[in-house]
Amino acid sequence: MLAIRGIYDGKKIEPLEKIPFNDKRDVIITFIEELPEDNDIEEQINIINALTGCSKGKNLTKKLLESRKEDLKLEEAKFKKG
Repeated sequence: MLAIRGIYDGKKIEPLEKIPFNDKRDVIITFIEELPEDNDIEEQINIINALTGCSKGKNLTKKLLESRKEDLKLEEAKFKKG
């Protein structure tokens, strides 16, 4: 079973996360909380869609791992001095 977040705007359900399959599936839709009246659902969906894939091709995972290796080297050097 897989659970993903989404928003229902009164007419349709918009997933907020990528659905990892394309074939037909039996689903259970559960409404867990009511959004406040001042909550603009369309604006939230537009923001999420605008940011989706914005860091594609920037190798952020690789840069994070390199940064962590550098941090580890600095910490090891600090303890060797003391």
